[in-house]
Amino acid sequence: MADSHNTPGVESTVYALARNSPPMRVAAIGIGGAGGRIVDALAKDDESRNVSYLDGACVLDTDRTALGNLHAVPESARHLFGQTKIGGTGADGDPSLAAAAFEANRIESRRAAEDAVTSEAAAIVLIASVGGGTGAGITAKLAGALQELYDRPLYAVTILPASHEDVPDENPARALQALDSVVDAQLVFDNNVWLDTDDDITAVTGDLNHVLVERLSALFSAGEVAAADTVGQRVVDASEIIATLNEGGLATIGYAEQSLQNEQQSGLGMVLDRIRGLVGSADGAVDEITAIKAVETTLRRATRGRLTFNCPLDGATSALLVVSGPPSWLHQSAISDGQSWLSAEIESVQLRTGDNPLPDSGRLGVLVVFAGVRDAPRIEDLRTTDR
Repeated sequence: MADSHNTPGVESTVYALARNSPPMRVAAIGIGGAGGRIVDALAKDDESRNVSYLDGACVLDTDRTALGNLHAVPESARHLFGQTKIGGTGADGDPSLAAAAFEANRIESRRAAEDAVTSEAAAIVLIASVGGGTGAGITAKLAGALQELYDRPLYAVTILPASHEDVPDENPARALQALDSVVDAQLVFDNNVWLDTDDDITAVTGDLNHVLVERLSALFSAGEVAAADTVGQRVVDASEIIATLNEGGLATIGYAEQSLQNEQQSGLGMVLDRIRGLVGSADGAVDEITAIKAVETTLRRATRGRLTFNCPLDGATSALLVVSGPPSWLHQSAISDGQSWLSAEIESVQLRTGDNPLPDSGRLGVLVVFAGVRDAPRIEDLRTTDR
């Protein structure tokens, strides 16, 4: 495709094509305390954007207090269930108690989730910690109930507790297995990756949620188009994301960004760099070599830094790469070089690539998703503890 950012007469055509390739709008359903807080944070993030990636949002919980502490999710979208069996105080780590409460309120709970899903939703995303009783006990049950109604992708964002968290060992292993048969893929966030053994989970919950929401929002908003000058040369739409996750199994997300102000110095340094051809001229253009180096550095950090879930990358059967930033930095040669490096890194030919121009941004961001993972040391550890 011709360069839509620089070629006169092409921009309007590319924009029209991109508008026919819709971004990834999702219905986000939080389950339990952790799931509720993350959906609440997603809703807050979505409100700040020019183009929404949330089709709808709701939270289901057995804990009245946790629901009351939410802010961005409307009260009408917060559903308390299991009052007869639990009394509104939470399942206290007992999945069987939460499951029994859900079955007693199955139709009502399912209808509450349905309210978050419209015909515009490309996928339904259930978000829950599988260490807690409510998340571990009902997420797979709700997924099964929604499968009866909707013929569209259904994903779970599965949060694994750290090894030193005070939760029953069998909860995550059994929940993972139950979800495997009722969702199309699980995007896994493992607290073990982000916590030290002496970290208090309650003290760092906000930070962990920020990391996860940053990555989920980067994924769901990857193909958003607010105006003609924000159309990527390789548009990532809902079908690209769905095709990546269609391999099933587990998926992990990497993300890294860097400030471009560090790349474009001021004063004498900028003058010298322009002479050497290292930075852009006054019209905003950026030297190709500079763009390639910036994308390469950020991609390596996204791939080799902390993923949401540690797993052998050569075990992934598909992957997605999205580079975001000011249009002048998104040279196709830079993205193509990054694609070649990542293909060699993961030894997979199922790699989809796109760019997401952000004209008002001063940062370069790289998102990577590795999907189709069937096994990993962490999963085997959880299975071992459940035996």
